[in-house]
Amino acid sequence: MEHINGAVINHEDAAKDGKLIEACKPVLAPIVTNVVDAVYDHLLKYDITAASFAPKQSQEGVTAEANVRDLHAGHENIRYRKDFLQGYLVRLVSNHDWTPESKFWEYIDMVGKVHTGSTDSGLKHRKNRPALFVEYREVNLLLGWVENAVTDIVMGVEGLELQTKVDVLKALNKFWWIQNDLFARHYITGLRVLQVEEAERPLTWIDKFKVDPVFPIVSAIVLFVAIFSWKF
Repeated sequence: MEHINGAVINHEDAAKDGKLIEACKPVLAPIVTNVVDAVYDHLLKYDITAASFAPKQSQEGVTAEANVRDLHAGHENIRYRKDFLQGYLVRLVSNHDWTPESKFWEYIDMVGKVHTGSTDSGLKHRKNRPALFVEYREVNLLLGWVENAVTDIVMGVEGLELQTKVDVLKALNKFWWIQNDLFARHYITGLRVLQVEEAERPLTWIDKFKVDPVFPIVSAIVLFVAIFSWKF
């Protein structure tokens, strides 16, 4: 993936960190349901984070429009979203290809794109389904809570050396930041286009003054000399 290959992944670190993340599977996979339940219990505590789950989540009739205050852990809309997060976490600890060309990076990039309301994210399970828009603020909160939950689990594993726990958490922390980047890049596309347009626009006299205050002084001197030479 070009974005990953060009900006984020170091081949040697990725292989090392990937093995550490894979090592979490025997611990995380059996209790991933508990992790997901804990995360969504937290999300449902606040209307502002629960609001994203009120709209109908699927066209198949499995979910329905709901009042935020009617949402609960067993609501069909919440169960639908839980299934996605559970599959996401299992896929994370089950991945074996951590190279920049890996399809895994394309998958988590599509995860970022689908939350912006895009209907062509590339995720098969979202094809022909209502657009899913979640504010970037809530995305960050979700990632933070997932990270905290997984950190508690790793630190609570008995029989694992402290340094190994630290290494695992460092590897996971890198992944959370990569995922966050792959969310952010889809939320700020308009800003990126604006920056490109600004870069391509010819500099005005005021722009040059902001960049180099000496420029107008030199220009004025040159202009004065030219006028003086023309008159005399």
